[in-house]
Amino acid sequence: MSQTETKTRIRIDVDSWKIKVRERRNNRMRLQINLSKDEALAYKNFTDVCKPDGITNDQFLKTVFITGIEAMNKQLADLVQEYAKANKEELASSGITVIENEDGGVTLSETPSDEEE
Repeated sequence: MSQTETKTRIRIDVDSWKIKVRERRNNRMRLQINLSKDEALAYKNFTDVCKPDGITNDQFLKTVFITGIEAMNKQLADLVQEYAKANKEELASSGITVIENEDGGVTLSETPSDEEE
């Protein structure tokens, strides 16, 4: 990008979103998100660029939503791994043993008490 080009950013203000969540029978859920004009335009432009041919808008939105959940779940798991590595002693005093794996990850295990040994 040259110095004369500028980026246009649309600020997504999640706090102002009006979201309705309706629990339905058979473990189903209905979500309704009302977007502002700018947010709706940004989403439409995103789908125009990223949505593969042959996929409906509904299928694409579900894919984007689930992909976001999976990414957030991975971030949370990574944070737990980092916390466990940094706080081994604190966890040990709570009865949790931190076992470092060969791949750099950690596994948490209950520390056997003196009574169990």
